Amino acid sequence: MESAIIAGVGPGLGAALARAFAREDYAVGLLARKLESSAPLEEEIRRSGGKALALAVDVTDRAAVFAAVEKLRGEFGAATALAYNASGYGRGKFLEVDPEALRAAFEVSVMGAVHLAQAAIPGMLEGGRGFISLTGATAALRGRAGFAGFAIAKAGLRMLGQSLAREFHPQGIHVVHVIVDGQIDTPRIRARDPKRDSETMIPPEAIANAIIVSLKQPKNAWTHEFDIRPAAETF
Repeated sequence: MESAIIAGVGPGLGAALARAFAREDYAVGLLARKLESSAPLEEEIRRSGGKALALAVDVTDRAAVFAAVEKLRGEFGAATALAYNASGYGRGKFLEVDPEALRAAFEVSVMGAVHLAQAAIPGMLEGGRGFISLTGATAALRGRAGFAGFAIAKAGLRMLGQSLAREFHPQGIHVVHVIVDGQIDTPRIRARDPKRDSETMIPPEAIANAIIVSLKQPKNAWTHEFDIRPAAETF
């Protein structure tokens, strides 16, 4: 059985990733800090004939991450895919930013990915194949004023992805880093600005579908990094 772990499940990209992997006949483990973010999606996927299990997990808690991966392995077998979508933020004028806020952003964006990768990769190596996607942002490439915490975290995640790719591509594990250049069309964004033109936002399904394209690439033609943005976005 193919199985995928989706970390950072919510009503936007996390849910879109879970649905996309489920459509590819993957059993999906849905990780979110609160079950109310993922339990309805578990029910939806099961109603449609798929297999899913929602777990409440703080990705910064290493022991909880390893326990969750082991539980999912007991349900669905070793994960053959990991989509890391959890993200810290860290915003504000630099001289006013609490260092703990910077640390928290790094812990979620980078250390959470480290914990999950270290928990999931051994099972992938046993099977001789695997797939890991990391949800990044433009901040991974350049830091904006007022976004030091976010930039530090996303740049760290990008470097983690490069290191994983160089170490594990030769061992059959495909690592993809996705630069999301623009705001994702989510219920929260819609509620904040209901009149905003949808052409200025990225549909989460479009990002998930692009990741599935990478999932299906042959071993001798792997993409490691791509960016995705609305046509209206300047870059």
